[in-house]
Amino acid sequence: MLAKKIRELREARGLSREELAGKMGVSPSLLAQVEEGKTVPSVATLIHLSRCLDVPLRTFTGLEAETRLVVVRAHERREVERRPKVGPSKSGYHYQTLASKEGIDAFYIIFEEKGEDERVFFQHDGKEFLYVLEGRLELCLDDQCVVLGPGDSASYDSKYPHSLRGVGGPARAVVVIYGE
Repeated sequence: MLAKKIRELREARGLSREELAGKMGVSPSLLAQVEEGKTVPSVATLIHLSRCLDVPLRTFTGLEAETRLVVVRAHERREVERRPKVGPSKSGYHYQTLASKEGIDAFYIIFEEKGEDERVFFQHDGKEFLYVLEGRLELCLDDQCVVLGPGDSASYDSKYPHSLRGVGGPARAVVVIYGE
């Protein structure tokens, strides 16, 4: 279980929740919710955790990466639900982990339709590439926003605040995050 793994890694490094949360730049209450299994961390939070705990991101995605070839069959993809049981989520997406290896992490993400006033911005180390499969997806990087459609792609440095949301309905995309 993800929550247990995070808590065990933190405790093995002799860190309190407050210390790890401070290193990550998140609130101790968010880290407590993650460790207690009350919320599922965003991809950005998992990236911060992996860097602060000095473990590969695959530690949390469950993908083995110490092989020359990593294959994840469609029926093997693990879905990570970012939405609460009732109603939309604040972040507005849920994702499945795809094949990842050595600093390259790929996700199949479904972005919920959200209003302009419901944008949630994320910021983390690395670079991102996304390819829109279906629907209309708005990408905002700082204050620049663009709407992408099926077949469109974009890449950007994710150290800058960025937000993604479905426009006119849900959007589906493949997002690849490259580590430093």
